[in-house]
Amino acid sequence: MANVEESRFLIRFWGVRGSYPTPGPGTLRHGGNTACVEIQAGEHTLIFDAGSGIIGLGASLMQQLQGSATRYLSLFITHGHGDHLQGFPFFSPLFDPRINLHLFGPQLADQNIEELLVPLMSPPYFPVDVRHLPSQRAFHTIEDTQCIRWLHGESEPTLFPRTPSLSVAQGGETRVIACFTHSHPLNGAIIYRIEHAGHSVVYATDVEWSDGCDPVILDFIAGADVLIHDAQYTTADYQQMKHGFGHSTVTMALDVARSARVKQLILFHHEPTYNDDQLDTMEAEACASFARTRSAYEGMEIDLLA
Repeated sequence: MANVEESRFLIRFWGVRGSYPTPGPGTLRHGGNTACVEIQAGEHTLIFDAGSGIIGLGASLMQQLQGSATRYLSLFITHGHGDHLQGFPFFSPLFDPRINLHLFGPQLADQNIEELLVPLMSPPYFPVDVRHLPSQRAFHTIEDTQCIRWLHGESEPTLFPRTPSLSVAQGGETRVIACFTHSHPLNGAIIYRIEHAGHSVVYATDVEWSDGCDPVILDFIAGADVLIHDAQYTTADYQQMKHGFGHSTVTMALDVARSARVKQLILFHHEPTYNDDQLDTMEAEACASFARTRSAYEGMEIDLLA
């Protein structure tokens, strides 16, 4: 019989804002930190984006460390914009020799993921050089439709091309699959699909479907238990001044959720100028169209195996 750690598939939200952090009284309920989502899949800790929310996650992970045992973490970056990277230099596990960190992300503007991340945490931009820290780090520049896999009991990931015949991960296997989209200017972004124990989550932030979602993307998302989707704008704001900024409206997110036949939609990457009341209104309107819709907030948890 599997223990609790082996059988878990838990999503935690540490940062849900887009563009820039927004602390203050108007964002107390949803939170003001930028994008960071933790997924516990079996024994694996998977982290998606390194916005300011990763700072709190790092502190939590350090509190969980016990003894001298190595802790394996995997960080997946969607793209190179600041709101998805600004917390990286303050991610405290980087400073601990017990941490083995695998970092995944796309090649953007002819730079691999190591070339994108290292300058954020090295002089003259930062007083500490990440290359000299005691943690163990491995960088993986991933390509479109590439799959990262952990079999039961494995700590190190294996990368291989995804094939159309690949079934949903079962048992103790965990997979993260990448799908690249050019719908976010100027260099695009990766959408990630996470599969474990026969269930799936799709993390699709920083996307804009002004002409409808690409059928290839819809196939990639299809049937997910949870779709975490960019829903930064109201339709009115989008039509007035936000077209082409690389972010979706709530209506776009709803269209994708229905077309891809997902079970639950999580509105994500909230506009920093919208307060909690505005986000509550957007959530209520979305629920009228797709009942299983929720607005992401810091501290929110979704247990897929409950």
